[in-house]
Amino acid sequence: MTWIEISIVSSAAAFIVLIVFAIRMLITIVQFLGKLGDTAAQAKISLAESAEQAEHLMKKVGLLTEEVHMQILALEPSIQSVEKAGAAIGDVASALRKASRMMNESIHGAEKVVHTHQKRIHDAMEWATTGLELWQRWKAHRNAKSDN
Repeated sequence: MTWIEISIVSSAAAFIVLIVFAIRMLITIVQFLGKLGDTAAQAKISLAESAEQAEHLMKKVGLLTEEVHMQILALEPSIQSVEKAGAAIGDVASALRKASRMMNESIHGAEKVVHTHQKRIHDAMEWATTGLELWQRWKAHRNAKSDN
């Protein structure tokens, strides 16, 4: 046998091996495509079931939404009353904050005045106390006089 014959036989053997591998690959591809088709069919069935369940769920959600809407409509007057009460409470809280701030400022100012004019304030407080006592005595005397 010559080199050419050996090369031809080797080439033929390699070609046969290549064809066998190609056929095996085609068989594997056909099997893979068959499994892929089965998987696609199962996915289609699962998708149809999921769509049916989703449709059923959407109907339930629609009914629930309608029921909630009806309940909200029934509660709307109460909610408006609560909103009005909340706004009124907010107004009161705002007024109380302002009053508190003004009172704090007044107290702070009074503390400054008391600190700087303590002697004068002490005298004024004595006069005010004396005036209050005189007024109470006068009122008691007047009430006693009117009872007689």
